[in-house]
Formats: sequence, structure tokens, C-alpha cells
Amino acid sequence: MKILEALREAGLSEREGKVYSALLELGLTTTGAIVKKSGIPNSKIYEILESLETKGLVSYIVKKKTKYFQAADPNKILTLFKEKEKKIEQIIPELKAKQKLVKEKKEVEFFDGLKAIYAMFVDILNEAKKGELYSGFASGEKDERKEIQIFYKKLGVLRYEKGLDVKLLVNKKYKKLYARVYKDRIEFLKKILRFGNFDYPGDIAIFQDKVVIINWEETPTAILTTSNKMAEQYKIFFKQMYNISKPF
Repeated sequence: MKILEALREAGLSEREGKVYSALLELGLTTTGAIVKKSGIPNSKIYEILESLETKGLVSYIVKKKTKYFQAADPNKILTLFKEKEKKIEQIIPELKAKQKLVKEKKEVEFFDGLKAIYAMFVDILNEAKKGELYSGFASGEKDERKEIQIFYKKLGVLRYEKGLDVKLLVNKKYKKLYARVYKDRIEFLKKILRFGNFDYPGDIAIFQDKVVIINWEETPTAILTTSNKMAEQYKIFFKQMYNISKPF
């Protein structure tokens, strides 16, 4: 590695590196020789020398009212680098705190059409761990549509393959509809479904820090919100409703 490049890595500016390097070669000397050797303008030389002095890399003596400068031992560069590293280490917790705030910012995404919505579920369940809770509310009224039945069967297979702990709530007035539409899956549904007295506002899925709200219009749409706080609020509400609901 070239000397000037190494000095920049240690925290010196290009001009500081040139002046310090020149001083190493010149020894105890005046500014005139430093200017000539380093190529730094005379108007800037004192500013740079002062900066190097602050960093402990330059010292001076006065002879007959003239300042003579000399470079500190190069080992001081190692000390300087370690100090720089230590300062960075000290601010790491603050930097991580800032990163955490960004991660916890609420993000909202919109999905249009069944294919896009299913792809979104595949994505958010991609790194799911076995046993994680997947909870949700189902409005029930749209489940007679064939394409929705197929969608939920595919999603059910995906959740099963991931080994998730699935808990779902539906209004009890749709119990007969579910028994008829999903008659080939009754035993499985008994494990994950409960029925309550409440009408739920659309189909809602809650998983990790995500909340998905699906609108089953002619062209289905979904809103995915990523927010720890919002997801936690939905989880609390779901738990309250689940505890007062009845099994299939």
C-alpha cells in the first residue's frame, strides 16, 4: 500500500499526509522546506501543521523567533488509527438504534389480483419458522367463490408445509357454509377454526410484524402493513376474540 493511501486510511487528509511524509524525510525544518517538499501552498501550510499537531503527529521548537517543525514517531499513526477505531465503536450502539427505528417504521404495500396476493403470502412466509403463530379473521361471505376456495386451499397447504400454528376466527353464521364448501377438510378445519358472534371487517391475516387486509371485490386487492406496534395490537385483539369464541 502506498504511504499516502495508508495515511488516508489512518484518518489523515491528502494534504496532511503529504506534509507528514515530507517531514519524515526532512527532519527538523522550517515551513519553507516543507512547502517545497510537499507541494502544499504556503497559504495553507500553517493550517495543516496545526491540524497535524492536534493529532499528535507534529511538534515544533522555536529558534531565534523561527519555528522548526518535526514529525512524530510513525508509531503514533497506529495510536491514531486505534483512537479512530475506538470512536467508531462508541457510536455503533447509536447507529444501531437509528437502524432499528428505520426497521420499525410502518411500511404499507398494495397488491392487486389473486396471483399478486398469493405471491405476497409466499414471500412473507418464506422464512417462517415451525410453530410460529399465524392468526386471522375471515369474513366468510366470499368463500362460495371457486377462485377464493382454491386460493385458501393453496395458502392452507403453504402454512401446513411451514408447520405454522394456525388460528382463525369466523362469524358463526358462516359455520354451515364452511361445513359445505370445505367438507373434504372438516377435520383439519376443526383444529384451526373457531366461530364467534362478530362480523369481521374483511379477511385479515396477522403474522410476525405484518398485517394483511384482503378485499374480495371482483378484482381482489390486499394491503400489507409492516409494523411491530400495529401487528401487536391486532394480536391482542385476536386473542381476546379467540378466547370468547367456540370451536367448529
